[in-house]
Amino acid sequence: MKNNISLLKVKQKFNNQYLRDIPGEIEKEFHRIGLDEKIHPDMKIAITAGSRGIDHITEILQSIIKEVKKIKANPFIVTAMGSHGGATAEGQRQVLSHYGITEKSMGVPIKATMDTVQLDYLENGLPVHFDRIAYHADGIIAVNRVKVHTAFKGKIESGLHKILAVGLGNHRGARLVHSLGVKGLRDYIVEFAKIILKKAPVIAGFGILENGYDQTFRIKAAKPDEFAKIDSELLEECKKILPRLPVKNIDLLIVQEMGKNISGTGMDTNIVSGIKDPGDFEQPEIKKLLVLDLTEESQGNAVGIGIADMITEKLYKKIDSKSTNTNTITSTFLDRARIPIVFATEQKAIETGLKTIWNLPGIPPRIIIIKNTIKLDEMYVSKAIWEEIKDKENVSAIGEWESIKFDQSGQLLNTI
Repeated sequence: MKNNISLLKVKQKFNNQYLRDIPGEIEKEFHRIGLDEKIHPDMKIAITAGSRGIDHITEILQSIIKEVKKIKANPFIVTAMGSHGGATAEGQRQVLSHYGITEKSMGVPIKATMDTVQLDYLENGLPVHFDRIAYHADGIIAVNRVKVHTAFKGKIESGLHKILAVGLGNHRGARLVHSLGVKGLRDYIVEFAKIILKKAPVIAGFGILENGYDQTFRIKAAKPDEFAKIDSELLEECKKILPRLPVKNIDLLIVQEMGKNISGTGMDTNIVSGIKDPGDFEQPEIKKLLVLDLTEESQGNAVGIGIADMITEKLYKKIDSKSTNTNTITSTFLDRARIPIVFATEQKAIETGLKTIWNLPGIPPRIIIIKNTIKLDEMYVSKAIWEEIKDKENVSAIGEWESIKFDQSGQLLNTI
């Protein structure tokens, strides 16, 4: 590569308000919806824990557990992550341990099973499956982050409805929800959840909203009949503060890492495009997408790898085919598990990417380097990108212009 490409590190400013007293907020919300009156001594209360990397999730769960214990009830954690963790109970326990959610840290049992009970049928004939352990509890408290979905757009996307229908549906339920593709996700997550709310002992939900820096911004408790209201309100707020790339057109986007702890699709398709049913959502146009690595927290699950055009050999060697395929087949979006072209070094991948962006001679490349799709406050940009964004109020340069650089093994040195 002719070393005539210059990069500048820039900073984007997003909403940075965050919740300073999580235990206090949980206590307030717990009493606001009357949970202290619904829960009685000795009741067995299942509290959900999913497979996403949620800010302060251990503190949030510990705070809910504390409030339940004050009433002398018996709380426990139940895994709620569909087919993740290789669709095994032990695999799901391991996923939680990566987030610091263990029996020791929580002070309560963690229960996991793939067994389900069938609650009813949708009008279209699909059976509604629900976690057997959660079903036999005296009460269920659903806990989940509310955010935009990576496959569709609607009034309700990822949140409390999803943790019930997909998370507590276990492998069977998750597979059925996904079996009708985008329509199943957009329409039937809500329909499944409606039946679950009627037939299962769900007593409350805690919806979590994060700010532009993935910090806990708001926590809202919901009674069972308020799940739709809380999901839709928090989602609307989420869309307003969602971090995005500073431009819509990119020649080469380099993502340093992808993973299940970052997004359900490894990379958030709201950022890198690839939403199956975008509605009126304007997706970015990216000519070539290169991913350099897979996070350790993913445990080899590289679902979403098919969104990339290029990957490194380092990433390829970390892929666990069984885990990736199980998750991908459940989602039904098989293209997201396709293996892109693999390069021995990061340098060779970047050189190839720049050779295949279809620019006319003399047109400077539009390059962005990000750490991952949830850390968008800092990034490297090329001169063509900088010229477009330099006057934006929320953008500033940090550092000086530098040449694109690699070490002797061909590893990129301009990293976030």
